[in-house]
Amino acid sequence: MSLDQIKREVASLSREDQDKLIAYAIQLRYASDADFRHEVTERLNDKDKSHWLTPEEFERRLDS
Repeated sequence: MSLDQIKREVASLSREDQDKLIAYAIQLRYASDADFRHEVTERLNDKDKSHWLTPEEFERRLDS
């Protein structure tokens, strides 16, 4: 299957399926990146609440 065929197939997917495909592609990209996995693990294990954003703060920063 060519890249153009894949692009056409992706374009025909529902938004929900496209979102799932994007998440899968990102997972594939970083699956073998040890540095990225380490950074994510460190962030998830950070128990200092001052380093975390509330969902509202996250949305505010995302929108700006």
